[in-house]
Amino acid sequence: MIDLVEGQEGRIRVTISRSDVDSFMVLSGDAAPLHTDQDFARRAGYSGPVVHGALLIAYVSRLVGMEFPGKFSILERVDVAFRQPCYAPCDLQVIGKVKQISEAVSSIVLEICLQDIQGRVVASGRTWHRILDRSEFS
Repeated sequence: MIDLVEGQEGRIRVTISRSDVDSFMVLSGDAAPLHTDQDFARRAGYSGPVVHGALLIAYVSRLVGMEFPGKFSILERVDVAFRQPCYAPCDLQVIGKVKQISEAVSSIVLEICLQDIQGRVVASGRTWHRILDRSEFS
C-alpha cells in the first residue's frame, strides 16, 4: 500500500559551495572547462563556471532516497531538463510533488523542481519510483 497522495510534496534545501563542485569533479572525473574554467565559461556565454548537472541530480537522489518518498522507494528513472545555469555558491530547494500513483504496480511519478531562493527554476522534470512494501521490513 502506498501512503502518499497526489499533490503531496517533499522538499529539502541544499547549499552548494565551490568546494562541493570541486569534490564532485574529483569524484566524477568530469573536469570539463565549462565547470572549471572561468574564461571558458564566459566565452561560452555563462557568468562563470556552471555547476555539474549530475551534481544537481545527486541532490534529487538525496531527496527521493532519504526524505521523500524515502527509504522505501526505488528510483527507476530520472528525466530532468536544465532550465537555467547554476553557479556556486548557491542555495537551492529540491522539491518533489506526487504527480501519479499506481497501486496496481506499486509505483509513483514525482514532478521535480530545483529552484534557487528567488524562485528561479534551475532544473525540472520527473522521476519514477517503485515503492517497496513496508511490511517486508518489519
